[in-house]
Amino acid sequence: MRTLKILIVPLLPLAVMATQVRAQSQSFPVALFERYLESLRQQAGIPGLSAAITRNGQLVWDNGFGYQDVDALERATGDTPYPLLDLTQTLSSTVLLQQCMEQRYLDLSDRVRRWNSEFNEDNTTVAQLLSHAGASGNFQYNSGRYAALTEVIAQCSSGRYARLITEEILNRLGMANSVPSHDLADGTPTRHQFTNNERDRYNAILRRVAVPYKVTAGRATRSDYARPALSAATGIVSTVRDLARFDAALDDDILLEADTRRRAWEAAGAAPTGLGWFVQQYNGERIVWHFGLARDAYSALYIKVPSRKLTLILLANSDGLAAPYTLANGDVSVSLFAQLFLKLFLT
Repeated sequence: MRTLKILIVPLLPLAVMATQVRAQSQSFPVALFERYLESLRQQAGIPGLSAAITRNGQLVWDNGFGYQDVDALERATGDTPYPLLDLTQTLSSTVLLQQCMEQRYLDLSDRVRRWNSEFNEDNTTVAQLLSHAGASGNFQYNSGRYAALTEVIAQCSSGRYARLITEEILNRLGMANSVPSHDLADGTPTRHQFTNNERDRYNAILRRVAVPYKVTAGRATRSDYARPALSAATGIVSTVRDLARFDAALDDDILLEADTRRRAWEAAGAAPTGLGWFVQQYNGERIVWHFGLARDAYSALYIKVPSRKLTLILLANSDGLAAPYTLANGDVSVSLFAQLFLKLFLT
């Protein structure tokens, strides 16, 4: 088994980078972003990283950096599958708003217990759970709690959650390298929701999933990853190119009505969240975003600038995109990866 030693490449201060960009032409600074993203990847000790940028509903750039499998010396690409971790919440909230709220089967002011009798909070509403808020409106990011929306979606749509994600998002958008769940082993409830042909195709994709790595003292070693069952909070496997399809469909009002999408991307009171998304201001611009973190295994970052129809998607096979930062507090600007993107593209 190979052990990857991380080469640290000096990175210029972000303020210097922004000055370089202004000194260049006003063209889209993808080349400069790519250069510094690779430096950040190496500094963070990430063995493999896939990245994509969309603009005006189009995939304008994607690339892979490092290795999705160090032992096999297999390079990461835009089509490398990774667990989406908590980025799953952006897809599940879209399905809930689309299949339940827009169809008027559910009101966001409904109490969660109306649709999920096992939820242990009497007064929390669906809107509050979507925004990681309690009944009193206090923000409390908790993926396990968010998973209660799985049953809400199933009940209000009279469907099975895994099938809804598959049919209304993955299949509809042609996300051909995505899998609705890592949980397709014999005997699992999710397995029986799919045909033999579907399972064969999904298992072929799962065999290509980037290997998870733990990074210690600049060395990356293969790690264990407890594959979670699919829920509204986690479980989907995808690629940056497939997520770019999802992103474009959001921006083009294919998945949600424009008013619904705007509501999802508005901060809910004092909480730094909308409906399934984090929401904040950065230099006068509204940023909507989400992250994923499985310690010593995987991480993810998804940042949108709605006013510019501009998006960055990052997936990694170590925790380096998220573990060094307290993203669960609701401020993406603490991330060096976010700073790089925002400073280069919003100057």
